[in-house]
Amino acid sequence: MSLNIFIIGPSGCGKTTQAELVAKKYNLVHLSMGQLLRDEISNGTNFGLEAKPYIDQGIWVPDDLVFDVLIIKLKALNYQNFIIDGFPRVLNQGRIIEYYLRKQSQPVSMLIHLDVTFQEIMDRRAKMGAEFQDKSRTDNTPEDVARRQKSYEETIDPIKNYFSSKKILIEIDGNRPVDPIFNDIVSAIDKVNHQIIN
Repeated sequence: MSLNIFIIGPSGCGKTTQAELVAKKYNLVHLSMGQLLRDEISNGTNFGLEAKPYIDQGIWVPDDLVFDVLIIKLKALNYQNFIIDGFPRVLNQGRIIEYYLRKQSQPVSMLIHLDVTFQEIMDRRAKMGAEFQDKSRTDNTPEDVARRQKSYEETIDPIKNYFSSKKILIEIDGNRPVDPIFNDIVSAIDKVNHQIIN
């Protein structure tokens, strides 16, 4: 049975770090939705040219463009054994990706939500300074971070409620160091794997 995981949370919550760790442990392909779009921009593709104005303004890229990029990647993986961070961002994206996977007889194994306070995120930025900054981002000013946080807060509850109703939402306290967060995620994944096997 394939393992298809999505991990979401506010900007700067550590979801990419956790996704990398999970991918390594479970031999999954890690896709970062934000990085996929930024790669398209740096490569000068048509997708990138369309996405750039949205990313430069710190606003979300339209769903149709996001899926154009994502589905190409997932198709190359036969729609299985991956972890995607930073997606879905809105409920409609969650429903659409679930539909795409179901068409391929693949599950959404779980949606991991890293719950981190905005104060914790800002504290991390202050502590880490330049190291915290993703140099590939053009939308990383304090104003951009605050704007993304506001968008996240406005859209997260419908996503959580939807996947909770399907009993595949995993809530993780992200206001902690990397290791205990990772340990909790591993426990959740192993529990799901155990249920699948049995």
